[in-house]
Amino acid sequence: MKLALRRFRSRCRRASEPTSFPTRDHSAQITTATARTSKTIQGQLTSAVYPGCPWSYPSRVGRLRILVAVAAAALWLPALAHAEERTLTFTTPAISVEPYGVAQQPMLAESPKLDGYVVGLTAEVVDAQGRVQGRDKVMLHHIVFAKIGTPDYTCGGAAERFFAEGEERLALSLPRGFGYANRASDRWGLLYMLMNHKPQRLNGYIRYTVRYVTGEPLTPVKPIWLDVRNCTGPDPVFDVPGGGKTFSTFTKAATFTMPESGRLVSGGGHLHGGGVRVELQNATCGTTPFASRPTWGGPRPKPLLHEPGPTKMSSFRSAAGIPVSKGDRLRLAAVYDNSAPHTRAMGIMLVFLAPGGVERCGAIPALDIDLGRPAAPPPFSMPLPRAPKGRVSKANSTWVGDYRYGAERILLKRGTTFTWSFRGSVQHDVTVVGGPVGFSAPWTQTGAFRYRFAKPGTYRIFCSLHPAKMVQQITVR
Repeated sequence: MKLALRRFRSRCRRASEPTSFPTRDHSAQITTATARTSKTIQGQLTSAVYPGCPWSYPSRVGRLRILVAVAAAALWLPALAHAEERTLTFTTPAISVEPYGVAQQPMLAESPKLDGYVVGLTAEVVDAQGRVQGRDKVMLHHIVFAKIGTPDYTCGGAAERFFAEGEERLALSLPRGFGYANRASDRWGLLYMLMNHKPQRLNGYIRYTVRYVTGEPLTPVKPIWLDVRNCTGPDPVFDVPGGGKTFSTFTKAATFTMPESGRLVSGGGHLHGGGVRVELQNATCGTTPFASRPTWGGPRPKPLLHEPGPTKMSSFRSAAGIPVSKGDRLRLAAVYDNSAPHTRAMGIMLVFLAPGGVERCGAIPALDIDLGRPAAPPPFSMPLPRAPKGRVSKANSTWVGDYRYGAERILLKRGTTFTWSFRGSVQHDVTVVGGPVGFSAPWTQTGAFRYRFAKPGTYRIFCSLHPAKMVQQITVR
């Protein structure tokens, strides 16, 4: 009974992190546990919030009795206070992806059912037998984890983004002594995008592995999601127009003002095809503490459903941390090759802040950098997954419906403004994958998108959500 009361009391606490104690490196014993998500998780989104604690402690005698009860419980349950690092593996239900298709959806995610700290996290796609899928089968394009009910550091709202992974497979790995605090009652969600590069429908399972420390106080960190298109909706992308000289670059940047001081102890970047680097700058201090750079290479699946991204992005860790002060303007700059178009590009960096006092514009310590083999993006020409069909249309508009464009082959005069009118039961877009200039339309089911073709040439277009089904070619003379 006393143990049950103690557990209920822990759920009534407002803080989302374990009680703070003096920090030390975690040297806990390592154990392994596994779990699989199930339909029971679906009910968590509608579960009731725990009510406030109904009791009070009117006297010193009452408080003493509580302390005696807690001490007795500790004697009976010594394992609860034992420090250890656990490796917890979770697997989602099957995610069905149509032939040469793209699947994306938010879902609830299983999470550790005891108080502790996340110190590491990785994700991958496996088949029903638990075998890791290669890029030529069901590929993990990206995944984002969030803690439901906790405001995001940079965008607010009801979900705190704390981990993301793309084609570069950037793992979460915090320095010793630091951890992302989590309670047994916290709920996680994830947003995935998977791509199937086979002609038959396949199932993929997202398997994620959490390194989790319990029974030991760590310095809590806060995830700071920096994005050059942050807080703009579910599709935070931009277009690199291309057409520049060899080695020319295009930069997209955004600034975030720090609401508190502390040290950045870990971080890494995310870019798409054509990316050169993503820089973390402190505009207030005039410094660039870190730049995440891409590594290229690896097998290319066929047919290509998007421009291949980096296979690795460099990341950093530092127990000393990069000092940032309240009021500092952090500028994130995504630099891309501009000799060719690169559409639906991204520029993201996730860093982890250990709050605390620092010297303004203090010295940047030596960083432990997982560099990879950074290089310039390789030259690339993106073909359409299939050839456009039908007669050549000379009209200055077409419709976009479920899984097709009204006209797939179009001939226009230079200077024509062309209109795509959207209709259908699911979202679609217009994305240039090759041509004189890169542009794209946002995901939508309704409305219209217009573009004026000022440069002659051949524009290869598809829907990024249904790339094998929806293709189009526009020739401008």
